[in-house]
Amino acid sequence: MSARWRLAAVLLALAAPGAGAQGQAPGDVPRDHWAYAAVEDLAAKGLIKGYPPQGRFFGNRTVTRYEMATIVQRILQRVDELYAPKGQAGQPAPPLPDRQMEEIRRLVDSFKVELTVIGADLQRVRDQMSELRGQVESARQATDRAAAGAAEAKAAADQAQSDIRELQETITLQRVEFENLSKQVNSHKISGYLQARFESFLPGANDSLFTEGGAGGSGTTPSTGGPAVGGPRSGFLVRRARLKLSGPVTTRAGYTAQLDVPSTGSVAVKDAFVEINDLPIGGRSVLTAGLFPPPFGYELVHSSSTRESPERALGFSDSTAPSAIFRTPSSTPAIAGDITRGSALPLFLNQDRDVGLMVTWNVPDNIKPRTRIKFGAFNGEGRTAGGQRNVNDHIDLVGRIESTFLGDTLDLGLSGYYGALSVRGAPAAGAPTPFRRAYRMLAGADARWFSPWGTTLRAEWAGGLMETTPGRERYLQGNHAHAWYVAVKHPLGNRLDVALKYDEFYPISQAGKTVGGLRRMDYVRKTLQGGLLYYLDDATRFRLWYLQGLTPYDPSAATAPRRARLGLLTAEVQITY
Repeated sequence: MSARWRLAAVLLALAAPGAGAQGQAPGDVPRDHWAYAAVEDLAAKGLIKGYPPQGRFFGNRTVTRYEMATIVQRILQRVDELYAPKGQAGQPAPPLPDRQMEEIRRLVDSFKVELTVIGADLQRVRDQMSELRGQVESARQATDRAAAGAAEAKAAADQAQSDIRELQETITLQRVEFENLSKQVNSHKISGYLQARFESFLPGANDSLFTEGGAGGSGTTPSTGGPAVGGPRSGFLVRRARLKLSGPVTTRAGYTAQLDVPSTGSVAVKDAFVEINDLPIGGRSVLTAGLFPPPFGYELVHSSSTRESPERALGFSDSTAPSAIFRTPSSTPAIAGDITRGSALPLFLNQDRDVGLMVTWNVPDNIKPRTRIKFGAFNGEGRTAGGQRNVNDHIDLVGRIESTFLGDTLDLGLSGYYGALSVRGAPAAGAPTPFRRAYRMLAGADARWFSPWGTTLRAEWAGGLMETTPGRERYLQGNHAHAWYVAVKHPLGNRLDVALKYDEFYPISQAGKTVGGLRRMDYVRKTLQGGLLYYLDDATRFRLWYLQGLTPYDPSAATAPRRARLGLLTAEVQITY
């Protein structure tokens, strides 16, 4: 390649935009000449200059070797400017490619004489060229090292990502295991409630029914759990203190165990049952086995912790506690089979819990109305503090169907009971007489209505064959009994409710029938009761309640005070936990 073409190549390489000193285009180059743009650009970068004084270019004249050497010298100065160290103010330009470096070296060799003449420092040029080559080699080595480092960094990043994924999987497994363990621990619940009370009979003309010594006076058995005729007029007591433990055993099976610790009796097992879910009978089904509430009606099954009255209605009660204002049987005549005139016991004595087996079937949701069916088989003996085997030689059958109507504002239920009791067949004749089977075949109906303004109205009826005397002392063939009540509760504010309840219990339903010389209406029990319920918070409730008997304490008595209609005041605080 000739020196002219080498010079053109180097000029093109150094003609980078925006670099170099600013010059002035020669004045004799016409703007419409084909070379004007190139001459103007090279002049602007200081690589060529016009002849003084007007800076003419003389484009048609042959250039001399000294003029060529001058241009080469400017090129070398340009290289020196571009690649000299810049300090902190800037960075040197990237190294020229090897091919262009070689062209510059050849230009210098071609014009070394002329360059010497015009005073060019060839040694400095050689040193600078060597430095540029070193920069090129350093840049190449740095590029190689960067590429190797990038590969190592990528491998390290891939390994880190793999470690992170493995750690995340481990954390996920541990979290799932912890959540399962936490669910098992948290799903076992301890709950219950405690009712602390003060009860008092109102003073009046019947003061002689109560003794300061706390015993005797009437010859009857005082009601369990509070003041009674023949005992103190008033006193404090813990009516119910219950502790329940429940939870799942598997995904389909669970358990419940509950203890009852009243202040007036011994510790008793209240609940002890297992539940198995999702039986293969369609719908949501549950099998319950053990000691639990039999499915008859509403009042018998539901707890005092949610009920408006301190005790159940007379005929639906599980104990004699609601009968504190009425005479109850003594123990001695029951053993002999002698009738205690004027006393009566409820239809379901001790049967708020019973030992047996029950299946609950929830009708599928696509079938309306929403319905639940329960059917169970029980001993029929209820429960006692010390436990009790079946002594009746008869299995009782209990069933219930309950449905919800009118957009969850009306609940209706129907119940049935087929069973028997063991009672004395006749009064004693020098020795106790044998027991015999007394059939109990009852039907029940209950309803609850929830009004838009917060009032709850509840009513229930139960009745049928009950082949015992009112106090269960003796077999009474073909006897019928029934009971009913109506209750209403209305909110007076966000935390205060007022409630009223009226109930009647007929131990003997047939007109004209007499037992122990008393007629059917002599055994009737009627009460009117009501009070206030104040909810301090979600766990604390206060209840102030008054129960008034509308029939005499002892209908068999000829004169007062035993024919008095007694009233009982109850003040209670309940804590639910």
